[in-house]
Amino acid sequence: MKKIKILSIFILSLAIIIGLVYSRQCDDKCKQGYPYSSCNGNLNLYRGLGYDGNGNVIFSGKYNSSQGTGGFGLPGIFSVPSSGGCQLSKRFDVLGEILDGPGYTALDYFYKYLPQLNRYYVRFNQRGSPIFSIYNQDTNEIQPVFNIFNTPFVPAFSQNESNPFFVYGGYGIYGLNKYPTDRSDAQQAKLLYQSQIVNGLEIDGDQLYMTTYQGQFLKGSLNCLNCTKDQLQLLVTDSELAAATSISGFVLTSDYMYFSYSGGIKGYPKNGDASRVRKLVAENVVAMTTDGGSGDFIYYQTDSGMVKSVSTTGNHPQVNILYTPVSDNQCQCAVGFSGDDCRQCDNGMVLWGSNGIPMCSPLDSLGKPKTCYAAYQCGSSPFIICNGTCTCFPGFSGNDCTLCGNGGEIVWENGYPSCVIQIKKIFT
Repeated sequence: MKKIKILSIFILSLAIIIGLVYSRQCDDKCKQGYPYSSCNGNLNLYRGLGYDGNGNVIFSGKYNSSQGTGGFGLPGIFSVPSSGGCQLSKRFDVLGEILDGPGYTALDYFYKYLPQLNRYYVRFNQRGSPIFSIYNQDTNEIQPVFNIFNTPFVPAFSQNESNPFFVYGGYGIYGLNKYPTDRSDAQQAKLLYQSQIVNGLEIDGDQLYMTTYQGQFLKGSLNCLNCTKDQLQLLVTDSELAAATSISGFVLTSDYMYFSYSGGIKGYPKNGDASRVRKLVAENVVAMTTDGGSGDFIYYQTDSGMVKSVSTTGNHPQVNILYTPVSDNQCQCAVGFSGDDCRQCDNGMVLWGSNGIPMCSPLDSLGKPKTCYAAYQCGSSPFIICNGTCTCFPGFSGNDCTLCGNGGEIVWENGYPSCVIQIKKIFT
């Protein structure tokens, strides 16, 4: 068992410990043991691709159950060689998902991998809010960075990790002289361009390239502070970009800028010369990335879950299939369970999700589950609530959450307790 801490960007923090998924070769016993066990179906890739600087394309996903009930077990970070061969490798499991109850937390997007820092930027859906986060595979910590709910969030990272710079688009374009690691970093960000909303953003040296919902390719500078939108240089306008309801990616090569969308991958020279427009592929692309160098190849993900590469040099782009989603023919126990029949939940509590799949949550030293779906799982105390973990009502503390500190008074209203602290005024 490994300990996981989920640092909520809300007021409360979540600290979760979840067991690793026990797996073996798929057999009839595994199939018959459902929902405690399941044979893996195809790998369901989540959107987003990265590159590790060592010849591998990285992505996230979770195996579907062969019983046809959607995802089963833990999600993971995977990679395939950029040279082809469809040799899938699982780098590690991603722990910390809570798939039911008020603490719902689920991985759903892969943003960026920084190889020198060995840092993974991903997105978690936390109670309906998308959270731009860092996942640390060494400590199994999910570290929220920005809450991007209802925000047209687009991140961009400088390629040189020794000289970090981070830019993100929201209701304006903001810059940081570091890669963000904490939600407080948003307070340190400097406004580069006022009110500009973008759907694609990339850094090239001290210059910024971006795309807009109006189909514009714009160019700006990282040295511009609190500048107005009219100080951005219009390079070219594309009607397909303007007509697309959304784009799925924006990358730069040594001499071109490309965007991806449901109609494929299309690009223009960085100087905006419309006569040299290129269409590399014409299929539904949901994510793409480059090697971060010359960009001789673009790696992209299709809506069917395939990962491919396409050459950007020469007159005839060459497409190569890197991965097609298939089953690895493994049997997985439900999260936290072990044993040949996947029914052992040692020193744990069995939690049943609304999808009918159980989870074995380890117990803490007080006998409470370290992950919960509902308050009753935390015991009979009315002073305890469940927000993914068993937590005291605000103001209360102690093993049973009945302590109302600093001379506070417990006040009951509609069956719920409050810890009321009386403030005494001293007049002289």
